[in-house]
Amino acid sequence: MAHNIESLVRYFAGAVFAIMLLATPLSATAQSRNTDEYRKRVEEYKKSLNKATAEVETLKKEKKSASKQLAAIEREMRLRNDYIGEVDKERKALERSINTCNTTIDSLDRVLAHNREVYAEAVRVAYRNYAQNNNTNYILASQSITDAARRKAQVEHIAASRKALADTIIAQTALIDTKRAELQERTSELDSVATILKQERRKLEDNRTQAQRTYNKLSKREKAAVDEQRKQQKQYEKAVAELQKMLKGNKVGAGFSRNTKGLNLPVEGGELSESGYGGTITGKKGDAVRTIHEGIVQDVQYKKTTNKYTVFLGYNEYLVTYTNLSAVNVKKGDVLKKDQKIGVIGSGIDSDDKPYVRIAIYDCDSKQPLKVSSFFKKR
Repeated sequence: MAHNIESLVRYFAGAVFAIMLLATPLSATAQSRNTDEYRKRVEEYKKSLNKATAEVETLKKEKKSASKQLAAIEREMRLRNDYIGEVDKERKALERSINTCNTTIDSLDRVLAHNREVYAEAVRVAYRNYAQNNNTNYILASQSITDAARRKAQVEHIAASRKALADTIIAQTALIDTKRAELQERTSELDSVATILKQERRKLEDNRTQAQRTYNKLSKREKAAVDEQRKQQKQYEKAVAELQKMLKGNKVGAGFSRNTKGLNLPVEGGELSESGYGGTITGKKGDAVRTIHEGIVQDVQYKKTTNKYTVFLGYNEYLVTYTNLSAVNVKKGDVLKKDQKIGVIGSGIDSDDKPYVRIAIYDCDSKQPLKVSSFFKKR
């Protein structure tokens, strides 16, 4: 009898320790957080894409030049391609989350089955002890008061362990139900994301067809200009990627971050509109373009096709591009103060367009610019 109860004490001690190890849920918190972050980024990309798509439709209705329509279509294609990339990242994050969830459920199922076996045996032993008055006899058979206290503590420990095990089984059953519901939700999300990917890839093919048709409408001279512009767009994207890498560890303009707010627009009295890649600030002919923050000039590029300049500035580990400048006042390596003049605003694409400068803000890792309007003073 004493042997049975002491064995049960050791058995429960091992079982409870196993419960503490195995009942700890294999949390998918990190995966869920990553999935939520991807979802947030997907929404930001979607907004930019919607604006670009609306711009294409507006140009069609206004019957603007084929070259201008083509530029808008190609901008929409770039954004759609980036959007597809972000949605695909969300898909992969959901798949990882589902795998983790499945692993968690399998582990909890095994632990629950084990704990139920332990509990069933504990109930059988408790019933036998109760029927045979073993607990009382076990304590009365003590050799001393100290031994009696020890045995009484063991009996109480068995009762407490049995209750703890019962509570654990209830909690584990609820946790498994929660995980199964989470798994079902993630699977539904994955199905939705897969549908979005399929639709967007089809739209991207439509974009390509539309772009080719519009391109075919251009004159030989316009086609040559578009080909050169496409080439320079690729060079611009390559430059952005390379300069982003170079900016890691940059300390000039260290106060700048994605949380920076209340900055002046680069063109005094200008109007900001956000669409496509970054934002466009319109102004008057001859307006100065100024740096929005202290920083360092990473590069200056000149486009022959447009006779315009692009200035690449580094603020902390952020790359900021100023595009469509008719003249520049800075060179590579210059360290600039906030509001220092970097150049002059350039003319619009068509004669009836307002002069403008485009600004895009990238962190070290993003392919698409951050939302620029959040950095400037509200008007």
